[in-house]
Amino acid sequence: MDIEQRLHQLEIRYRAASGAANAAKALYLALAAESTASPTQVARAREHWQRLDTKRREIASRLGEIESQESWLS
Repeated sequence: MDIEQRLHQLEIRYRAASGAANAAKALYLALAAESTASPTQVARAREHWQRLDTKRREIASRLGEIESQESWLS
């Protein structure tokens, strides 16, 4: 697979991961503001959001690595 294809696939994965992380953060913030939400629910939602955000950052890091490889090869 060439660099352009790898970048394209990672960009697709990044957008999906970013959207999922944003949705999970919105859920966490909504639960945190909800007086009837249990502390366990809030903690689980926060952990889920943080896991997804970590995945998003990992993909962004790979994108940066590939882009720097591409500029080095040019």
